[in-house]
Amino acid sequence: MRMPNSKSRTCADSRRGFTLSGLVLGLASAGLLVMLFIPLYQNAKNTATLRATIAVMEMWDKAIKAYESDFGVTPTNPNGRIHYKKPILRELMPYFERVRVADLWGTPYRIWIGPGIKKYGIKTTGPGDILIVSLGKEGNQENWSYDPERPQAGLYSLRGSEDFEKDIVLWNGRMVRGPINP
Repeated sequence: MRMPNSKSRTCADSRRGFTLSGLVLGLASAGLLVMLFIPLYQNAKNTATLRATIAVMEMWDKAIKAYESDFGVTPTNPNGRIHYKKPILRELMPYFERVRVADLWGTPYRIWIGPGIKKYGIKTTGPGDILIVSLGKEGNQENWSYDPERPQAGLYSLRGSEDFEKDIVLWNGRMVRGPINP
């Protein structure tokens, strides 16, 4: 029986394992891929959150209009705040399958109903005027003002992460501040 010499054993052993340079290159490649995909993932997640937030805002608008249709008056909410102890929520509860008082970033919606509202440069005149606001991803009110001469001026295309921090404003069922196609 012939024994393998030490030279052939060393050569075979070196072919079976990873080299340090190969391992470093593999880890660097994996890290680069992760760095490339994290912003894409964050953008997709924020876009989905934005779409869902707008859908909930539209549900609030429909619920308020349905209430007005049934009772001939709109529920009142003078300070715009929404939380579970507010009378407006009890009044509108039958019109929701599941109610959300906060946008999907966790900031409570602001909802004003009726005449005399002066927010974002919007002046409401009728009892059925509805202003529904999400303060965006960071929950900070933006310094934006509606321009009745250019009603489309508040709409924008999503270009970067800063666009998710902008307010979303629905006035009487139409978007006056928010993304064009989320």
